[in-house]
Amino acid sequence: MVAYGLVTVLGLQFTQKSLPFGLNQTDARLVLLSTTTSMAAASGYFLYLLSTKFSGSSCSYCLLSALLSFSLFFITLKDFGLPEIKKELGLQLFVAGLVIVTLNSSYSNSRSGPSSMDNINLPYFPTEITSESTPFAISLAKHLNSIGAKMYGAFWCSHCLEQKEMFGREAAKHLNYVECFPNGFKKGTLMEKSCAEVGIEGFPTWVINGKVLSGELEFSELAEASGFPLDKATQSPNLVQ
Repeated sequence: MVAYGLVTVLGLQFTQKSLPFGLNQTDARLVLLSTTTSMAAASGYFLYLLSTKFSGSSCSYCLLSALLSFSLFFITLKDFGLPEIKKELGLQLFVAGLVIVTLNSSYSNSRSGPSSMDNINLPYFPTEITSESTPFAISLAKHLNSIGAKMYGAFWCSHCLEQKEMFGREAAKHLNYVECFPNGFKKGTLMEKSCAEVGIEGFPTWVINGKVLSGELEFSELAEASGFPLDKATQSPNLVQ
């Protein structure tokens, strides 16, 4: 937020030709370039973590932030000519490298800290679904059940709960859901054999017609994978997400 705020202030001041902190235009442009470079580098590192360390997870805010950060970086870079870009390349590489090294060090320390998985001991608890089901969700859930489709999840998985909330209370009862940690979770706990045999890399995981699909899926994706005709939802477009 500090970085976004600084970029906003400098951008507005540039249009008014009055720069804060006694900066001249050249110095202000360098500050703006360094800031947007650090933002783009940080977003790139976060996307790397998301795709490699949290496979199967989704983060719309991360993707939006990355889009904004890289957009601001390229907009700022566009104002520099090629000779200037070559001249400031060393500064950009230094800033990007410093950001990545700092974030990587912070991430490594957090993984080895006292809040790591070593201290987690979660007794099993049932999750409560609060949303109402649409007729389309109920029909899709019944269809998935009839073809033997399975949803594998964990009681502590927020994405699993969100997937069930998407279906709603009534439809979720028809899903063939497999709990992979029915006895709770702590260090050394193995997931159920039926889950391990699927080769699960993240939760939730769907197995539909022999295909393994990871992550929280939209109705349209589930319908396509299972061969459920979407034209059943055309009578009410709000039923399918």
